[in-house]
Amino acid sequence: MGANDLIIPCAHCGAKNRVPKERLEDRPVCGRCHRPLSSGFSFPKEVMEISDWSFQREVLDFPGPVLLEFSSPFCGYCRVLEPVLDQLAAEYAGRVKFVKLNIITNSLTASQYGVLSTPSLFLFRKGNVVDKILGAVSKEEIKKHLQPIL
Repeated sequence: MGANDLIIPCAHCGAKNRVPKERLEDRPVCGRCHRPLSSGFSFPKEVMEISDWSFQREVLDFPGPVLLEFSSPFCGYCRVLEPVLDQLAAEYAGRVKFVKLNIITNSLTASQYGVLSTPSLFLFRKGNVVDKILGAVSKEEIKKHLQPIL
């Protein structure tokens, strides 16, 4: 391993990836699952998929505001909400981190937070839930909920 290399764990599968510091701007992907890697406490410009394994690091330990969508691949409303969250992630890049957790494959975190339906949006600040939005809502409604946590 070179002096300019970083070890970045994948938020989705947990694989450890060696990435040269000078290549961080190239948007590296995981060698195992090929999903984008997050290097530290950054605000990605897109919705990032997380797992039960990475929830603590990506949401609770994150110093800034986080919007977490509990979703299901079988939920039509989640699919309707997906492009809205993608737009908001780009719009709020650098201010709010947007993450998504599949409740089918990551039921531990969903049960800890009492999630019974999808989509469920939870807003976190400094590791604490500060607001919840249940169901598919408009972009404007989500923005109203984001304002107080900025």
